[in-house]
Amino acid sequence: MEKTLIRLNDICFAYDGLIALRHVSFDVKKGETLVLQGSNGCGKSTLLKLLNGLIFAEQGTYTFDDDIIDAGTMKNDRFAKRFHQRIGFVFQNPDVMLFCNNVREEIAFGPTQMGLDAETVDSRVDDLLKALDIERLAERAPYQLSGGEKKRVALASVLSMNPDVLVLDEPLAGLDRRTQDWLVDFLQSLQEAGMTIVLSTHDDVLAHLLGDRILYMNEDHSVNYIL
Repeated sequence: MEKTLIRLNDICFAYDGLIALRHVSFDVKKGETLVLQGSNGCGKSTLLKLLNGLIFAEQGTYTFDDDIIDAGTMKNDRFAKRFHQRIGFVFQNPDVMLFCNNVREEIAFGPTQMGLDAETVDSRVDDLLKALDIERLAERAPYQLSGGEKKRVALASVLSMNPDVLVLDEPLAGLDRRTQDWLVDFLQSLQEAGMTIVLSTHDDVLAHLLGDRILYMNEDHSVNYIL
C-alpha cells in the first residue's frame, strides 16, 4: 500500500468570520492524483493554499508526510524551506509567480535558493527548458511571454525544486486548445513517472482523465463525496 503523504482531519478555516472550509477531511497517497471540483467560491483555492502552507487551519489537523503543518511548525525556517521544496504550487495566474529578469533565471531561482551548486542548477534548468519545450524562451523576460508560455515557465520554476507533490489551481484556465492539449499530455507524463498531483478544475474531461479520485466540494464549503 502506498504511503499517505497528505492527511487533513476536520479542517476548518474562515476569512474574517466568513467560512471557507467546513470540517474537511481526506488523504492523498504517494503517486495519486486527486482532483478537486465544485462551484466558484466553494473553497477549492483556499484548500490548495492551505495544502501549500500559505494559510493555516483554525480547527483540525493537516499532516504532510507525518509532520504537522501549522503556524507553529512553519516558524522554523529550515522546516518551512524543506516543506516548500517538497510541495510545489502552480497558481492559476502565472503572473503572480514570475519576477526574474529572464526565463533561465526564473527556473534557476528555486534551486539556487536551496543552495545547490551552479553545475546542478544549470543542468536542472537545461533539462526543464527542453522538457517543457521553452528553450527558445530562455533569455526572454517573463512579462514578454504569452499566457501559455508563462504557464510553462511557472510550471518549470516549480518542477526545478524537484517536489514530491505538484499542486495546480485551474491549470487549463486561459489557455488555448493547443496549449491545453500539451499540458494534459505533460501532466500524464508526470503521473506515469510517479508524481503525486493535487489539482482543481471545472473541466470534467480533465478531471476524469487525470483523477484517480475526484473530491467534490459543496457550496457550504464541506466535502461532498469522493469518486
